Amino acid sequence: MASRRARSRPSDAAARPDPRVRALFAAPPAEFVARRDALARELAPDRSAEAARVRRLRRPPLAAWLLNALARERPEALAAVLEAGDRLRQAQARAVRGEGGALREAAAALHDAIAEALGAVRAIAGAAGPGAAAAQLGTVERGLRAAATAAPDEREALRAGVLERLPEAGGLELLGGLAPQPGAGPEAAPPGRSRAGRQAERAGRRARAEAAERERERRRIRAEAERLERERQRAAERLRRAARAVERAQGALQAARAAAEAAGAAAEAARARAQAAGPAGGSPALPARPRRGAGRARGPAL
Repeated sequence: MASRRARSRPSDAAARPDPRVRALFAAPPAEFVARRDALARELAPDRSAEAARVRRLRRPPLAAWLLNALARERPEALAAVLEAGDRLRQAQARAVRGEGGALREAAAALHDAIAEALGAVRAIAGAAGPGAAAAQLGTVERGLRAAATAAPDEREALRAGVLERLPEAGGLELLGGLAPQPGAGPEAAPPGRSRAGRQAERAGRRARAEAAERERERRRIRAEAERLERERQRAAERLRRAARAVERAQGALQAARAAAEAAGAAAEAARARAQAAGPAGGSPALPARPRRGAGRARGPAL
């Protein structure tokens, strides 16, 4: 258990979130270390203990950063997930005691709350930049499911938006009394506990099967949506290329028209100059060509 807690350690600032620490976790993950060190240097002269806590902060992975962003920007969506997790724990405890059969409804409510929160995360990631969370949604979903039954300190760190690691789902000791108390033997179990336990187990299996079917359908819809988005992007790229080709053709056409007009104007000017260069009465007369032998000396007359 200690090793699991080390992997999912909540932030040291979760109990008393300083606005500057919350701003640190709101920064892009690539800027986290530089901003953390700058904040620690700022706090060092007067608040050495707080500066030391800040230096211990670790950069959250992208999925944890998205969960923190959900806590900051859509706290009501996160609160719905945590409240649904509380109701599921209570329904499990009642089912074990044979008190009611609301386990299936509680599991469905948690599934719906997680789906709503994932939609909010997708919108937040889209505003942060294209592809910011396309590969992280599955990890974010697992983090939300874990947060629904996580330890209280992890849930508080998530609510404050200063989670350093993804939360881990609580064990039976965190499920509202599902685990037997230390020292309680079989004789301490209430009457009918075995039958109620079997009923709860069957109800749990049905709820898990229905949740798995909804999950498969959700993944199928998401895969289809991603495929259509890829098709849209390819069509948009083809449209952009065609538009650029049309622009180039229009430019070449305009240049050819301009060249033709310039050539016509030059030809017209040349004709005008040729006409202006000739005499008014027409072409000059050429001198008569002498006849053959006209210049020879005639012989003496006989």
